Amino acid sequence: MMQPQEIVMTPLDILTPLILLLAFIGYITCFVRMFRLTLAGTAALAIVISRDFGFETGNLVYWGAGFSVVLAAVLAATFQRETQRAEAPTKKNGKSRKPSSEVVIGGTNVMYWDGEADLRTLRSVVDQLRSKGKYPFVFLDASSRHHLKDPSLDERGFAKALGLKRDRIMVCPARTEADAFILKYAREHRLPVVSNDRFGDRAQQAKGLKLIKGGVAGGKPILEGL
Repeated sequence: MMQPQEIVMTPLDILTPLILLLAFIGYITCFVRMFRLTLAGTAALAIVISRDFGFETGNLVYWGAGFSVVLAAVLAATFQRETQRAEAPTKKNGKSRKPSSEVVIGGTNVMYWDGEADLRTLRSVVDQLRSKGKYPFVFLDASSRHHLKDPSLDERGFAKALGLKRDRIMVCPARTEADAFILKYAREHRLPVVSNDRFGDRAQQAKGLKLIKGGVAGGKPILEGL
């Protein structure tokens, strides 16, 4: 009767999966930090490999596996980037910000403080907060672009107009209310909210939050309770 052969794993057998895993994690990190450059490099490598390893039937399984790896890395990197964006930056110039330096702005409400919807009104409030050492995070209803009669405005456009980084702006999805996002973010991070909205229909969510109200006088914003 034959004895079952004992399977002996060499150090290489043990290290290979670990090295491949670390390489995949590094690949994801490249996508997170340099998405376009990594994608271009991947495409260039695929073109070089295809010269000697074409798309014949026998090779399709390998190309499929390679495509799956790239797709998995892109999806993982996208998820990580969105997570970082949702959390919002907490550091600048290598120094940790104090929680009290962060402030949430109900952008759609604020841009009406001087009467008609005007992005300059919101910009003036943002500038004043920044002059006081505050770091605003602006939430806007999806309808804000229509109030401003500029349907082409997106988060990048709002960021440029307000002098903020792209990750300091959130245009809420269509058919949703920015109030829900404002209160959730402010409560989770214990931040004050700049808005004249009383949040009457969300009183429970707003309970305990510091609300900073204001207006515009002589072309300059006035904030109460800052």
